[in-house]
Amino acid sequence: MPRKITPERKKELEEKDELEALLELDPAIDQEIQDLTAQANAMLPGRADNFMDYGVVKTETDAKAHGIVDSVAHFYLTKESIESEPYIRQKNMVDKVTVSNLLFQMKTAEYAIIRLLEEMDNGSVHPRTFEVLAALQKSKMEIVKHLSTFMTIMEENYKKMKDDYRVKVTESPMLLPGEVAIDEGIQPTSSGGYVIRGTRSLMETMREAVPETRASGDLRKDPEENE
Repeated sequence: MPRKITPERKKELEEKDELEALLELDPAIDQEIQDLTAQANAMLPGRADNFMDYGVVKTETDAKAHGIVDSVAHFYLTKESIESEPYIRQKNMVDKVTVSNLLFQMKTAEYAIIRLLEEMDNGSVHPRTFEVLAALQKSKMEIVKHLSTFMTIMEENYKKMKDDYRVKVTESPMLLPGEVAIDEGIQPTSSGGYVIRGTRSLMETMREAVPETRASGDLRKDPEENE
């Protein structure tokens, strides 16, 4: 007795036959499908792939951050002072990292906003899309605000470091020849001189080096009178 085929099984067999027939298309029909597909793609609005290369963007933001920070630092300090002072050198490096991160975040936020706008142009008008777009735009403006604030703070810091560095150089130890140490600010050295700290010690050393006769006015007398 032949086995009865259920309607579901019959439908599966028909779909299987249709798939096999599609796989065995005539070459002319296959070429026609390819031509029609090409025509459809030409009729549809084309959009070039606009993917972000994060490695390239990070490299660009690093270079831009180095240029910004160096321009501010060199406006107030010399290149030699930046490289010679460890504190200034480390501060300069931290500023570059901070500016680079802010610029990178701003770039990625711009990219996300552009992609959302493109999706909306293609018909994606879900309310959630508008909410995300508004949040991204707000985040971008916050990043711009932080960058502007940091630039102002960075400029003030380098301006202050310029004054501090000038004071540090002025009050650095000076090696001058001398006979005796006047106070605790003067320390003898192995070369026969003394290390003087501060201008007060320097002035006292200079006064001590002047002979007492000159201070008393004896040098103004006639040499014959001194005999």
